[in-house]
Amino acid sequence: MSRAIAIINPSSAKGRARRAWPEISATLHDAGLSFDEVTTHSPQEGMERAALAGGDGYGTVISVGGDGTTHWTVNGLMRSRTSPPPTLAIIPEGTANDFPRCLSIPLNSRAAARTILDGSRRRVDVGQVNDRYFATISGVGFDAEVAHLVNRWPRWIRGTTVYVLGILQTLITYRPVDAHITVDGKEQRLKLFLLAAANTNWYGGGMYMAPHASIEDGLLAVVYATDLTKLETLAVLPKVFSGRHLQHPKVAHTTARDVRVDSAAPLAIHADGEIVGTVPAVFRVVPRAIEVIVPKA
Repeated sequence: MSRAIAIINPSSAKGRARRAWPEISATLHDAGLSFDEVTTHSPQEGMERAALAGGDGYGTVISVGGDGTTHWTVNGLMRSRTSPPPTLAIIPEGTANDFPRCLSIPLNSRAAARTILDGSRRRVDVGQVNDRYFATISGVGFDAEVAHLVNRWPRWIRGTTVYVLGILQTLITYRPVDAHITVDGKEQRLKLFLLAAANTNWYGGGMYMAPHASIEDGLLAVVYATDLTKLETLAVLPKVFSGRHLQHPKVAHTTARDVRVDSAAPLAIHADGEIVGTVPAVFRVVPRAIEVIVPKA
């Protein structure tokens, strides 16, 4: 394996990545993997280290943390000074871990470490919203407001639970807004509850938002809901875990290469659960943009 650098997020999942790292590091060292490591002090620092990794002679960047850590690492790799950028490896130590889930990377850190040692390499798409890249799902509207809320909560609340609680609290005050969406050149004006542009199937710790998403088809799976009432939202919510929410008459889905959302109201935008601004939002896909180490088939 090529020379590697591990980027460790010490605050991921209330410090779980920091606590787990010594054992993970020993597993990798014992197997003969040569690597350096850096513990970041901010998400931007992680992005910068990933961006510089190729130029510094690293062929592999190991992201140690959750989907937020992977988000910043991917953004660094997409800004790499070398082409192609270094290969991405993941040790999932976060709250949701949706990106490794979609690639069948073990959520157990020791098993994930073994995957780095004996896995195969898979080239995958990366999504883009405005000037930010995303690995899983980006969106505007209700789910972005939920992400904005739960990102301020303590990290001892883990997994899907935190997102369900955020949904219920956001539902109290959220209202659909007048919006203008353009999907591959086709325009619609509607009352928008949310729009998700998906590179992968899952987000929110296991919500099956986009069953029709593929990480290597050069397309985004688009899901958008119109003027759902509070009662309709509560009825649809449990179905998101099985993908049956797509059967609701107020939920539409398609695939696209280019999506734009405009609205008079300042709708928040999230990317991999990170808040990245407000509309207008332009979503695109960068086909086969990065290489990831995954388990052998």
